[in-house]
Amino acid sequence: MSNLNIYRTGTVVGIVSAVFFLICVAWGVVLTNPVIEELHLNLIQMVYPGFTMSFVGAIIGIVEAFIYGWFFGVLFAWLCRKVCVFEGHGSSR
Repeated sequence: MSNLNIYRTGTVVGIVSAVFFLICVAWGVVLTNPVIEELHLNLIQMVYPGFTMSFVGAIIGIVEAFIYGWFFGVLFAWLCRKVCVFEGHGSSR
């Protein structure tokens, strides 16, 4: 765990977050019930300000999803390095 790269973890989590965002938007396009479709769109717009169902809105959402994912990935890796017990540092093995 001590060799956990903070920035690499952030980048991976950011990419995964952007891919999940794309899956979520694709799911919104597939929905056929207008009420559920509007609810889905409103939920996405609450999480990703500036998102609209357009090409520019999708780019804004992807960038925001990557930034949010990168931030949480870096935070997770940093906390893991600070809190987790590392091999050879106090473990009884």
